[in-house]
Amino acid sequence: MKQAPIHILYISGFGDGYDHIRRKLLGWWHYKNVTIELVPMKWSDNADFDSKFARLSQAIDKVKGKRIVLIGESAGGSMAVHMYASRPNELYKAMTICGKNTQPEKVAQHYYDKSPAFKTSMDKLNDSIGKLSDKQCSRFVSIHPIYDPVVPVNETIIPGCRTVRLWSIGHLVSIGLALTILSWKIVREAKR
Repeated sequence: MKQAPIHILYISGFGDGYDHIRRKLLGWWHYKNVTIELVPMKWSDNADFDSKFARLSQAIDKVKGKRIVLIGESAGGSMAVHMYASRPNELYKAMTICGKNTQPEKVAQHYYDKSPAFKTSMDKLNDSIGKLSDKQCSRFVSIHPIYDPVVPVNETIIPGCRTVRLWSIGHLVSIGLALTILSWKIVREAKR
């Protein structure tokens, strides 16, 4: 039986000024039966968590007849977790690239000062993780480097999730590789 195509909703992390670069790099992802859309979080604007969550929810509502995969980058990882926990029957899976998925108490205060919406997202994170079923956890993929000084590897992994290691070191380098020469690996995981 033929499976429905995949539609990836890519949730941006910090660095709102780089959304045009993200969009351009994602535009180069040409894979059979895969479409992709950037959902900018604009973490540094004054919009609250609920507004950002609604933006992602509206993007999901527009997708018809496809298997939806969320990919949260860095700070966008927490948003992927929240959405995956709140709409389990509509989402095929969730993935993060260097995603800040656990341990909100270890976030440096200057990130919270920069984005109160991110603080709210992290404050609610443990509740959303607690809502994930075992099946959902097994369909959650944490993609991380060997070493990341910004989001340590152990903070990307939720209990019961699948992990994929990129043979890279560093936060921005690993995200850059995932968006470019390792995009095939990301798409392969999305389809799996």
